[in-house]
Amino acid sequence: MYNDFIKAVNSSETIAIISHQNPDGDTCGSALALYRALKLYGKKDVYLYCDSNIKDSLRVLEGSDNYNKYESTKCDLAIACDCADMDRLGKYFNLFVKSKLNVDIDHHKTNSRYGKINIIEPGVSATCEVMFKIIKALDEKKHCFDDIVAKLLYSGLVTDSGGFTFSSVSTQTHFIASELIKYNFSASDVCEYFLKSVPMNTFLLRARVLSKAKFFEDGKIGLITFTDEDFSSTGTTSDNTEGAINFIRDIAGVEIAVSITQTENPNNFKISVRTSDKVDATRIAGCFGGGGHKNASGCRISGFYEDVKDKLLKACRDEL
Repeated sequence: MYNDFIKAVNSSETIAIISHQNPDGDTCGSALALYRALKLYGKKDVYLYCDSNIKDSLRVLEGSDNYNKYESTKCDLAIACDCADMDRLGKYFNLFVKSKLNVDIDHHKTNSRYGKINIIEPGVSATCEVMFKIIKALDEKKHCFDDIVAKLLYSGLVTDSGGFTFSSVSTQTHFIASELIKYNFSASDVCEYFLKSVPMNTFLLRARVLSKAKFFEDGKIGLITFTDEDFSSTGTTSDNTEGAINFIRDIAGVEIAVSITQTENPNNFKISVRTSDKVDATRIAGCFGGGGHKNASGCRISGFYEDVKDKLLKACRDEL
């Protein structure tokens, strides 16, 4: 599996690494770690792409300012990081499919294996787990695994595993984490930044939205909504919504937590679903063309808010 990837790297001059739309710590951590590793490996023409702005909270990741610096319509090798399907590549879909070789590196159970080379470990906690092994295989050929690569991978691992609390965390997750923290960076600083520290305006947004939370089915379903008014009143954007849903999921008795976020289009909503181990979030998001993980999935739904909410609640009730 890794030999095919290494051969593809060795035979390519121009390499594009693509993160998914609305990027998170895992897609950026894995892509940035691979970007740095390939540079250290000796590849000069390596480029990073993402069809969304990199939000401020992820700008702390080393190399994040290299996204979208160079625009190209073709490359020798395109690599998708943490993209369950090609739709999440956005406008870089064509770059991926038209490349001489392409690779799909991911951990989503719903991944459609769309690459010529697919390196998928369904159900592991993060794509950074997969990327750790890929870069280690490269490192055996030529040293390309350093402190910065380790910190980037650890950052993605921490964020996508919920600080090692999600059910997808395994002995492999902890082994990889233990290998990464042997390198020279502060693991506690990474956890503090990504898991605890929030700007004041994010706190105010959470307080406002959580105070209006609604509960259904005897408290088994919890729902929060982010509106344009919430954002304007707190000086925030949809980038500040991350993590709020977990406060609903953490309430005793809640089996399904749902957040509905109004986008730039007032009749288009971004949906996040978090569930207990008793409920499969992918089945709920899948009703609307979305996907993700068993306990954390998402989708987008268009329509009037009340209709969207009713459709979501029906899908949630059907899964209880």
